[in-house]
Amino acid sequence: MKVLIVTTLFFLFQGEMVGQSNWPYRVPAGVRVESIVPFDELYLFPDFRKCAIFYVDGNTSLAMANYSLLYQKMVLISVKKDTTFLKNDYLVQKYDFGGTIILNDYKYGLVEVESDSLFPKLARKDFVHLIPVDEGTFDGYSNFVDPSTTNIVLRRVGNDTDRVLEDQFARSNIIVEKKVAFFIVDRNQRVFPASGKNIYRILPRYKNEIRDFIKKESIDLKSEEGLVRLLGFCQNL
Repeated sequence: MKVLIVTTLFFLFQGEMVGQSNWPYRVPAGVRVESIVPFDELYLFPDFRKCAIFYVDGNTSLAMANYSLLYQKMVLISVKKDTTFLKNDYLVQKYDFGGTIILNDYKYGLVEVESDSLFPKLARKDFVHLIPVDEGTFDGYSNFVDPSTTNIVLRRVGNDTDRVLEDQFARSNIIVEKKVAFFIVDRNQRVFPASGKNIYRILPRYKNEIRDFIKKESIDLKSEEGLVRLLGFCQNL
């Protein structure tokens, strides 16, 4: 009876939070993430919108689409008005939502890049990170993060069906976090994780100037602000 009361109170409390931004979220074992975390927290846009899909062969198509931060896939509305995942088909080069450009990189998947013509560009991947937690910890949750449950594992699971992802975490309580990873895109549309090593690789002629700028300006390469300042400098070299 006590367990039933605690579980009921948990769901009442979670129900009150739907529609609010309350990261990180806590999802009990066996409960779908989508039933706890609001739609606009799980997608890049608050609704489905027109998207131009550009293919590597030069063809284009139009669709109503949105990007799932949970599954790290593009979701389309089909002609039957159903939603369906679009596989990371590498015949697709990019998705253009009219100002928001998402590149389809073979290694790093879908990354959002600035739409201007200056290079190198800053790109980002927003995603939802699921952390299974052990039973028997305080309130059924813990702060321990198992390295095996990083976003790399989640991406591998996310490349399958939603059933696979649900089965992966069905037996655990889950902490749901929102994360972002930053990348650098060169003028050949190649995508690299944001780091000093890779910016030197992209602009080898200016390695000394870039290194001096990073040191002089105390650039934090792990922060968005620092990367914006650094790439602004590099674009003017």
